[in-house]
Amino acid sequence: MDETAKNVLKNIVGVTDEDLAKVPRNIEKIFANAAKSMGYKLIAEVTSSKYCFAQIKVGDKIVFNPFLNAKESTCPLCPRALIPVLISVQQAWERGIELYSKDVDDIDELNDSIFAGIAGCLDPGLEGGGIGHVNFKLYNEKV
Repeated sequence: MDETAKNVLKNIVGVTDEDLAKVPRNIEKIFANAAKSMGYKLIAEVTSSKYCFAQIKVGDKIVFNPFLNAKESTCPLCPRALIPVLISVQQAWERGIELYSKDVDDIDELNDSIFAGIAGCLDPGLEGGGIGHVNFKLYNEKV
């Protein structure tokens, strides 16, 4: 494990020296590249909304930098919308970590992900047996 990853795990997360030896390699990548990820915020922006009980509107945003930033978010935090967004956020983070570990620091590369780029709330809408439906697009912005 490189020194940056060790320092982050020890000083920020509180991992003991004894437990550092147990950290899997894939997790090392996350902490070794954490500083690079701090230069971006991930945004889930509403692209469509119909009959949403939570009153989520087109243009509302859920902001992560790197974790959920409720103060900067403009979107109601409905669990039925947030769960799929969080799954896409995880995919976007993993893609970012892979790119950072290859020294790719390009916003277009970070935003060029098929699966992490969209999310839809859990209510399928009238056509699917529910009431409303909301769609989000996810993208990165430089901080």
